[in-house]
Amino acid sequence: MTTQIRYINIFLLNFILVFVVQYVNGQNINKISAHQDHKDYFDSLAQFSPEEFILYKTPTKLQPDKHKKDCTLEKIVFGWHPSWSDGLETNYQWNLLSDLSYFSYEIDYLTGDPLTIHDWETASVIDEAMANGVRVNLCVTLFENHEEFFANTSAQQNLIDNLLSLVQNRNADGVNIDFELVPENEAVNFNNFLVNLATQFHAENTDYQVSIALHAVDWNSIYNIPVLKDYIDLFIIMAYDYYWPGSSIAGPSGQLYMMNTFERTISRSIIDYLYAGVPREKLVCGLPYYGYEWQTTSDNVPATATNNGVARTIKTIKNNSNGYYSNRLTDANSLCSYYNYYSGGTWHQAWVDDENSLKYKYDVVQQQDIAGIGIWALGYDDGYTEMWDLIETNFTNCKFVPSEYDFFDMGGPTRNHYNRENYTFTIAPTDYTDYLALAFNSFKLEADYDSLWIYDGYNTEAPLIGGYSGTVSPGTIEASGGALTLKFFSDGATVYSGWNAKWRCSPVSVSGAKNEKINIFPNPADNCIFISEAVEKLDICTLRGTLLKSFTSINKVDISDLSDGIYLLKIKIRNTEHVKKIVIQH
Repeated sequence: MTTQIRYINIFLLNFILVFVVQYVNGQNINKISAHQDHKDYFDSLAQFSPEEFILYKTPTKLQPDKHKKDCTLEKIVFGWHPSWSDGLETNYQWNLLSDLSYFSYEIDYLTGDPLTIHDWETASVIDEAMANGVRVNLCVTLFENHEEFFANTSAQQNLIDNLLSLVQNRNADGVNIDFELVPENEAVNFNNFLVNLATQFHAENTDYQVSIALHAVDWNSIYNIPVLKDYIDLFIIMAYDYYWPGSSIAGPSGQLYMMNTFERTISRSIIDYLYAGVPREKLVCGLPYYGYEWQTTSDNVPATATNNGVARTIKTIKNNSNGYYSNRLTDANSLCSYYNYYSGGTWHQAWVDDENSLKYKYDVVQQQDIAGIGIWALGYDDGYTEMWDLIETNFTNCKFVPSEYDFFDMGGPTRNHYNRENYTFTIAPTDYTDYLALAFNSFKLEADYDSLWIYDGYNTEAPLIGGYSGTVSPGTIEASGGALTLKFFSDGATVYSGWNAKWRCSPVSVSGAKNEKINIFPNPADNCIFISEAVEKLDICTLRGTLLKSFTSINKVDISDLSDGIYLLKIKIRNTEHVKKIVIQH
């Protein structure tokens, strides 16, 4: 066993995090976050095991990437670089980072001065990031003693002055405020401080960026979004710790959809913050490059935990030095990755994301069209490029949209959708040739209150194919070109199972015989058109969806009375709806 692997095992065996317990639905709402716990652990390691700490900061040597592309980001990728990852930036792919947040300026709550700035003034990672065109932010942390700090206007102003000086002297781009567990009674003071800080930073330099780290769930109702949205440039959800070491049930720290009965998920956090008023172009979803492993009573999901969980990073799972992480499983409900193994007379269950499960989280970011993603923490995948590859194929001009993919509402494949969903998403596969269809496997919404609208094109200005509510499924929708746009809305009351669909770019056979692809000829047409087989219903509409003619049980249609132009044909056959375009030229 190499010294570095030995260190990683020691790191994970000793990284046991204990929390003050206050449960809601079996989950703790006033827990210490991953940011604070990882900081406390590495501070201890640096003090008591400096040799081990140095080994952690030694990057894994990578072979040159022969397939690396020159790709440009189209969304924000905001990575926290904790000081304990200094040195690991050797393996960062800078063209796939928009922002680096250096963690951290730790506040002395009595004065606003730093307890430490962790080599901010000299750290080479900052120079390297700026040389590669990456914005650099100084992360500012306060995890306790909020009342004393907010009661001291002198300390607050001293902090702002210090931060302005540090950012200016480093020629950096802004600050990232990470105040956690702020009490409810300090909410007004907290928001006033943020407004004051942002105002002074923007007055000094309009290009300065002020961002805040949001709790995955605003349990204490501390964020006044209607006020903050006009001052804060980025709102970054710490979308992890839905399950944590003190959880009574083993589960994913980054729970995308509901695994068990705990209803707080990444998809819901995004919906809640959007509904609270965070602009989509300012909302970033921070995701975990780590997870936890528990001893459990069984290998079931869910499984009861019998101890406090122990941290596992993506790198640890992929190194698999003990051989326990060879069989990756995917939970059908949450779509998160986990591993089971039996050792020492008990079951163990580890929940850690990788490229196979992060892709589903990236889908939600795309579906909701928010600003981008965050990473806690850079370096936790050191030595592996799969996560960088996933960023490249999702958030750059080299992105790839598959020609066949499962697609569902924000409740995921097996759970109900949420209240207050309101978003528009366009399906435009990269390898589109001449066919695109969206087939619905299930569909159930609250009739007349929740609705799905489908448009034949790249936005909602395209022709409307139909609006759907209740239990009447759209069936299979065929695009006339290379894109379909969906707009989904749910109100604040009843929720149902929602919808589950698959898009594809190749026709499939029906009952092993006929092909679903319907042929219309001639096209362009003069006085009549023919359809390759008899249809149950045919509607001829304008490109804006206005109904002009309607027929049943027909395969030859008289169009002699229609003016020259382009029309939509909505065809229903075998309970499936198809949409085609026809050109009329008399």
